[in-house]
Amino acid sequence: MGTYYRHKKTETIDVPYSFRCEQCMKDSGPLKATISGMEAEINSNYRELEYNKQQKLNEQAHKNLVSAVKEAHKNATEKQIFNKAFKDECPHCHKPQSWAVSGMKDEMFGTPIVLIIVGIIVAAGCYFFSGVDNAMTIAIGAGALFLVLAAGSLIINMVKIGNKKKQTATVSQKNVPVIEWGAVQHILNEK
Repeated sequence: MGTYYRHKKTETIDVPYSFRCEQCMKDSGPLKATISGMEAEINSNYRELEYNKQQKLNEQAHKNLVSAVKEAHKNATEKQIFNKAFKDECPHCHKPQSWAVSGMKDEMFGTPIVLIIVGIIVAAGCYFFSGVDNAMTIAIGAGALFLVLAAGSLIINMVKIGNKKKQTATVSQKNVPVIEWGAVQHILNEK
């Protein structure tokens, strides 16, 4: 059996932004949000990638970055949902901002859904490939474990959102960050 190597690449880009704190009303000053695309991966039998495979890896990583930036732009401009890369802690009073709750809500179900899917796969694997008499019991146990983990993850996310809502409930003026999308316009223009 041969050896193979995983070659991975992730591209990132900084997006400048600022905000007026809803708690102390001071301007945050210039901040940078680092948006990263999903990791691109190519498997190879060689430690060093051939030129054409390296180009393909670079292109996929760039394509993933373009997709992530476009999604963050669309969510921010059309839906007022801000990517978690835009940190909401005020540099002066260190308090959170209400606009960050939307990003937390948007990602609330991500981990629980992944855990449920993994649980189904593990349970099916236990049932079909364990080769023991009590395979169904093992499969149900594995599935139940991942279901409990998913429920726990969802509860933790809901508690975090609830805490942030409490911390920002008393603000008199709700603001949104000023994001300088012009700095990444070349990415937004790509197809």
